[in-house]
Amino acid sequence: MKPIYTDLTLPVSGMSCAACAVSVESILSHVDGVFSASVNYATSSVKIRFNPLQVTLDQLQMALKPIGYDLVIETEDDSKAFEELETGRHLILKRRLLVAIIFALPIFVISMIWHHPSPSMQWALLLMSIPVLFYSGRGFYQTAFRLALHGQTNMDTLVALGTAAAFILSLINTLFPTLISGGGVTAYVYYESAVVIITLILLGRYLEERSRGKASEAIKNLMGLQPETAIRLRDGKQEEVAIKQLMPGDTVLIKPGSVIPVDGVIVSGSSWIEESMMSGEPVPVFRQKGEQVLAGTLNKDSVLHVTTLKTGKETSLARIIAMVNEAQNSKPPVQLLVDKISAIFVPAVILISLITFFTWWLLIPGDNLTYAIVTSISVLIIACPCALGLATPTALIAAIGHGAERGILFRDSSGIESAGKTNVLVIDKTGTLTIGKPELKEVKYTGKSPEGETNRIFAALTGLSAHPLSAAVSKSLSAGDEKLPSITEFNDIPGKGITGLCDDKRYYAGSPAILYEAGVTPDAETTRIFEEYQKEAASIVVLADSSEVLAIAALSDTLREDAVQAVNAIREMEIELYMATGDNQTSAEHIAGQAGISKILANASPENKAEVVRKLQAEGQKVAVAGDGINDTIALAQADVGIAMGGGTDASREAAAITLTGHRLMQVAETIKLSRKTNRVIKENLFWAFGYNVIAIPLAAGVLFPLTGLLLNPMIASAAMAFSSVSVVFNSLRLRKQNLI
Repeated sequence: MKPIYTDLTLPVSGMSCAACAVSVESILSHVDGVFSASVNYATSSVKIRFNPLQVTLDQLQMALKPIGYDLVIETEDDSKAFEELETGRHLILKRRLLVAIIFALPIFVISMIWHHPSPSMQWALLLMSIPVLFYSGRGFYQTAFRLALHGQTNMDTLVALGTAAAFILSLINTLFPTLISGGGVTAYVYYESAVVIITLILLGRYLEERSRGKASEAIKNLMGLQPETAIRLRDGKQEEVAIKQLMPGDTVLIKPGSVIPVDGVIVSGSSWIEESMMSGEPVPVFRQKGEQVLAGTLNKDSVLHVTTLKTGKETSLARIIAMVNEAQNSKPPVQLLVDKISAIFVPAVILISLITFFTWWLLIPGDNLTYAIVTSISVLIIACPCALGLATPTALIAAIGHGAERGILFRDSSGIESAGKTNVLVIDKTGTLTIGKPELKEVKYTGKSPEGETNRIFAALTGLSAHPLSAAVSKSLSAGDEKLPSITEFNDIPGKGITGLCDDKRYYAGSPAILYEAGVTPDAETTRIFEEYQKEAASIVVLADSSEVLAIAALSDTLREDAVQAVNAIREMEIELYMATGDNQTSAEHIAGQAGISKILANASPENKAEVVRKLQAEGQKVAVAGDGINDTIALAQADVGIAMGGGTDASREAAAITLTGHRLMQVAETIKLSRKTNRVIKENLFWAFGYNVIAIPLAAGVLFPLTGLLLNPMIASAAMAFSSVSVVFNSLRLRKQNLI
């Protein structure tokens, strides 16, 4: 029997470090009925696959609450519920930080001036330390205790152990000063270490959470594009209603300067529409009656009446937001390795701290208990799994958000990693390299009838055909609202063209093959024109009566405006380019020559395109495919990364790892460049996070003491730990400001 499961991504409140994410993931994964749980610390969320018949959301929430985390299950509007929880938590964090600073500052100053404070001064330090440890630092001890009951650890465990050890030792030396000094060991107090450590870590978390919020700004900006109300037109009256009350078929009024609230069709009016927030296109586009507009775009200058097609979660904007959310909550392969390391990191640090303590106390000659305490506490405090946990997701969030603002949507984060490794790009011709719609280049007349009359008959006859070439001719030759002549006895001749009567005279329109159907033999001049157009890879539509050719129309699918620029940009990234098309060799060579592409695959079936991708992969190449049609679907799925062009088919978007909402070919180049920059930032972050711990932990343990006679103060260790996390986040935030091309 096929297992029953539901996939949900829900916010988790209360996570303060990467090890928290590992704990949440571990606890949820062990609940009966949960198939998998994947936590993203940077987005404070968890993606859960579970059987709703075995376990409820309430039960999942109760599994986390005992260890101090809260699963937000207000599924109607979980983002608002999460924001309320996080706002409250941030307020408490800010208040605790303020209290810690107020008391830690005088403790620090006193301790720096008097290294051996008098008994009365020690009591003053003790009293001032109590608010910092038991109010400001309470969360560290509560979380560490709850996790210990479940056999779990996180960063709070390290902080709790280190500061508690410093405080308890200081308390003993204050209450019973002869207990340790009687054994020949100086009875130092470390109140300043305990309180300054807590203060610095709270400050680091405060700065880190503010920085993480900036990394997710793009998704918030997208959500901010959704207006909450709309003006509905009903029975000739205007009424302001909530967006969720609108239904398909409702007509809404869009005022100049207003954000369009629904996906719909203009039924009255015309205006310039700012679509950059949806498509990445920098220039407003003109939309008129009969054309579609999208939710989240901006009506620039005229009143529009729009009939609703989609509302709420069905709009293009809502789907983009959902796609960005999904991508931000996914994990690339490199993050899986980091998660495994984070899971064993805290226990390993505790073990290293214990080894450090006993090494200094028992194995190194001399009175070294003080050194043992200082070094073991420093090891606990300086170790930072947060930097490791933040290295990948913060870079991905910043990149995914920046990409969304440019009309680049990643299905999941693995698409970013793969696109950046691309060294071969196979690009479709029609609709990708070219506009995808035939346009009338010119019409040549034989002079057998007046041009105006010929145009009207040509437009009327081709207007009855569903063929895209005929439609392009009819649209180009129709003079606005001019009434076209009536066509009777219309007939479609498959593979050749169409025929019909106009004023009792029979006319034919179609490919040159239609002439033989009409019984007309083209003369030398007509044949020369046919050959000329064929060399230019133009499609031909001819108009003839029963005795002679009247007009010859040449149509072609033109390159996108930015095609040459995009090809040059891709080539500058040292990516090899192939153009694949189902068109004939002549047409393919013509377009490829214009674009500057030398490697061509013409007359290619969908299977041929996929086979080319497989061969390139077998040679060790990392292959990206950019396409927009159903015939590109197999190749898109086969590629290391598929890129679906804006306006493409649903099938191509489903098969691709990356979707472009705009129609600029430069977006393909921008996608690869963004991915490469993101991969570079992730490597920098991981290098810093790993390198920091590799260097910092031995320093904290005192490996340089024999050479320098200096030990790392626990306060300096806590400052370094906080700096490591914040620096990783700020390095990731650089992606938000990157110029892609």
